[in-house]
Amino acid sequence: MLRLVKTRPSLRLGPSETAVIRVLDQERIDRINQDLTRAWKADVETTCVLSGILLLPCLILICLLDGPLFAKVILCTFLCLMVGGWCIAKWLNAQAQPRTDITGVQVEQLEGYFDRRWVRNGGKPYIEYSFGKHWLHIQTSACSFFSGDTQLKLNRRYRVDALYLTGHSSAYTGYYLLEETFKEIFDDSDLSATEKIQIAEREKRINQDLEEQHKRLYRLYRNPQGELEAVAIGFNFAACFLTVLWSYCVSLYWVTGLTLAALGLTLLIPDTGAGHHWFALGWLLSAGVFGACGNLWRERQVLSKGFVQVDALLSCNPDQAKVQYKRKVEEAAPGFGQ
Repeated sequence: MLRLVKTRPSLRLGPSETAVIRVLDQERIDRINQDLTRAWKADVETTCVLSGILLLPCLILICLLDGPLFAKVILCTFLCLMVGGWCIAKWLNAQAQPRTDITGVQVEQLEGYFDRRWVRNGGKPYIEYSFGKHWLHIQTSACSFFSGDTQLKLNRRYRVDALYLTGHSSAYTGYYLLEETFKEIFDDSDLSATEKIQIAEREKRINQDLEEQHKRLYRLYRNPQGELEAVAIGFNFAACFLTVLWSYCVSLYWVTGLTLAALGLTLLIPDTGAGHHWFALGWLLSAGVFGACGNLWRERQVLSKGFVQVDALLSCNPDQAKVQYKRKVEEAAPGFGQ
């Protein structure tokens, strides 16, 4: 059950400045509850899908490596258990979260302007949206109000119905805006001179941010340098695929594995979310260390039994292997067997 509490009193308007207009009907309550719960399910589904996509090239790499079958089975089992454990942990964490229920939460009517600022969280910059002096709930998807057919303007004043929700973290605590209740306010005569100055400064700052953003996009995609960068990215991507095909055809499996690993890191790390790229990188490193240690152990076991390393064994040609073995023995002990 979500409660109305003041977690950010400096950013939330007082009771005299908000107007409770009604309590939501049951149909809308169910729809909002489903929308708020969808975030947990989407997080689990995204983790499982990305982990599965990342697991596939790792399994292909293991199959291409030279070595005994039992070592490959152990390594593949280890990676599958690791992925399965990660997905189960995410699912259990989602199940442990309290179920969202907005029954009894009152609807408030807010007035103000949207605002956007560049902020940093954990060293990573991102755009934070707010509505006047009010923090927004992460599931209200403020950025979606500025795209598509229902696009709203940052420099316009609006009146909207909202629910103040509290969650387990600051991101899930704030106002959840009801998109269908947006109404634009054209009369600003009730604003004081100070408020008009603040609005003008805010509008100037936002326009400058948008102009700089458009300049960056133009510089990236329109000018010759940007076109060359785009061509270079496409060329590198194609080169990776050609390297995979070529190395596999000429039996350079270690090159194939390295290229697949590079493709996996390049494609998946930017989309796995904050902090998850360390998990992906650690996953690949652990797989590489596990495989390298397994190969070294196998090599030492074989050599300790008196076997001699000959390249012909890789081709499974017995006659050539005998010739290579005899040459190795003669090099190690000249005159032996004569």
